[in-house]
Amino acid sequence: MVRRILPLVLAAAALVACQPQRGPRKSGAAVARGDGVVVTAEEFKARLKEQSPIIRSRFTTLERKKEFLDGLVRFEVLAAEAERQGLLDDPEIQVAVRKLMVQKLVQRYFQEPAGGSTIPENELREYYEKNKAEYFRPARVRLAAVTFLAPPGTPQRKTKSGAARTAAAEIKAQVAKNPLAFAQLAQKYSEDEATRAVGGDLGFKSREDLEKAYGAPFAAEVFAQKDGTVSGVVESSQGYHIVRVAGRQDELNRPFEQVKDQLGARLSRERKQKNLEAWVKELKEKARIRVDDGALEKITVEVEAGTQPPMGGMAPMGGMPPGMPGLRGPMGQPGGPMATPPQPVPAPVAPAKP
Repeated sequence: MVRRILPLVLAAAALVACQPQRGPRKSGAAVARGDGVVVTAEEFKARLKEQSPIIRSRFTTLERKKEFLDGLVRFEVLAAEAERQGLLDDPEIQVAVRKLMVQKLVQRYFQEPAGGSTIPENELREYYEKNKAEYFRPARVRLAAVTFLAPPGTPQRKTKSGAARTAAAEIKAQVAKNPLAFAQLAQKYSEDEATRAVGGDLGFKSREDLEKAYGAPFAAEVFAQKDGTVSGVVESSQGYHIVRVAGRQDELNRPFEQVKDQLGARLSRERKQKNLEAWVKELKEKARIRVDDGALEKITVEVEAGTQPPMGGMAPMGGMPPGMPGLRGPMGQPGGPMATPPQPVPAPVAPAKP
């Protein structure tokens, strides 16, 4: 019986050994090895590095490292079994793999060279000068005002002064009870047609802005006022005002040398984005894409009740389908061409032993 079984076992082992390996090729010293399963030291370190510093700190002893390795081995044997069952050919798996490939391609495309940006300094300075408002901004206050129009020398200036003082007393009393009352009373009393409908909101203004519009004494008094408080009657070149400062922005002053590296990365990404779009256009032309409007029209899109479509029906940025890497602006801000890198999938971690 044993003599008959042994050749079958050997033949099966040889057949398995001849099967092509579809998983990732691995090299380097192995920390665990089995039939069709290998975990290398580099792989162990890479998966451990994906964990948070707090998690990593738990796996410093040999016993704890074995626990982490057990999670990696568990993953590998399950992956090998999934391959054996043909899941690599599953349509959903193929879609996921293609998404990751495109994500990796875009990420690789936007990677900066080892030496950093290659944009010449004169071009960086030119961009800096043209967009200086992004790097220099005076201190500003956000204010709202109830305005009684009375230019100097007009007969109504004295009358408006008394009306402003009466309104100021009421506004202070009401705002002390309800901070939202200022906007409501501005709509009631203010004579400034441009701001009355929005509760007297003047937006953010620099000292220079206020000096030009209302005069230097008005600007000085506004900038000296504490946030959230309601002023008394403040006189200006336009008339009389009751002012409330809602907040302020500090001065922004970033010289060229301070932002040069960021500018290089920004312009490099913008150029790469432009080149990427041209490359994608070329690939589409080579592929001779044809759209079947009739078939497309027949597709029914299922939408849950109450779901709102994106603004303006916009497609995902960068021409990517849902699930593809989005685009972000300089330093990670929205609106610019920085490909979002794929997030690593954490290796399964075995539960720690008590």
